[in-house]
Amino acid sequence: MKGEFLALLAALLWAISAIFDKVAITNNTVPIPQANLIRSFGGFIFLLLIILTMRDFDFSAFDSRRISLLLIAGSIAGGIAMIIFYFALRQIGAARTVPLSSIYPLFTVLFAALFLGESISLRTVAGTVLIVLGVIFVVEG
Repeated sequence: MKGEFLALLAALLWAISAIFDKVAITNNTVPIPQANLIRSFGGFIFLLLIILTMRDFDFSAFDSRRISLLLIAGSIAGGIAMIIFYFALRQIGAARTVPLSSIYPLFTVLFAALFLGESISLRTVAGTVLIVLGVIFVVEG
């Protein structure tokens, strides 16, 4: 259950973060890319402090392929998707943006099967369908 607890804790922290994000960008004069840059810098500082505190400076496990994949993932999730997310937050608010953007498990399950060759159980499909239905219910309600 430790992994499940950690996932729920991450969800809680993302929820809190979305509220801070919405308040920070509510004024239409705040440029979204710059807001995202400042937000990302906050994450960078926190991670740097964690690494310094743990005194773990070993990056030897990261070859150029892994670094490239992480940079691409960061650009997609931390750059492109966050900018789009901020525009949605500004236009439709946190209560609708967060649930709607939470439909990503559907895409993750499909991509994991197609690109990673992961087997998808009936239980995973059923859970994903329930998540999507829940998102539709919240957004349409």
